[in-house]
Amino acid sequence: MTIQELKQHLENIYGFDLSDRSRKRELVDARRIFCKLGFGLRYNLREIGEQIDRKHCNVIHLIDTADLVTNTHKKIHDNMVDEYGILSKKYYVDKIQQIKKQLMVERDEQTLNLIEEINNTITKWDTNTINNFIETRLKPYNKLINATKPQEKIQKTPGAKLKRPVKNPVLC
Repeated sequence: MTIQELKQHLENIYGFDLSDRSRKRELVDARRIFCKLGFGLRYNLREIGEQIDRKHCNVIHLIDTADLVTNTHKKIHDNMVDEYGILSKKYYVDKIQQIKKQLMVERDEQTLNLIEEINNTITKWDTNTINNFIETRLKPYNKLINATKPQEKIQKTPGAKLKRPVKNPVLC
């Protein structure tokens, strides 16, 4: 895909000219997405800037601030990356994969042993007992967990440092 085709495609999606000099949020975000995708297509900063009538330093700024765009623009970016195979980091998939990796690290051997013990216990029960357990114990407990907010940790702040010694032992 050429840089001109990319510009034309994005202009068709957004419905306005990307080289417009306006500083409205909608236009600036569209230019950010254009610059990020163009850079992902391995075009240099001068070529990208020529398409939208900007200098290379403006293109650098637009690429660096591309994470500030709204969710609508992020979805358009991700769709373009999928559709054309552009070498640009997706907004949503990368965050989901990071969360999944973090959850896998947290699930250690002790957690797996507890899950196995619960499964072994429940497999010995009959269907009536399992249904009773789900209705009277599991569902209420799950509601309680979902309704409970995590307790905020209190940040410790260092106290004031005294420049000269004080005779009062309470202040030392």
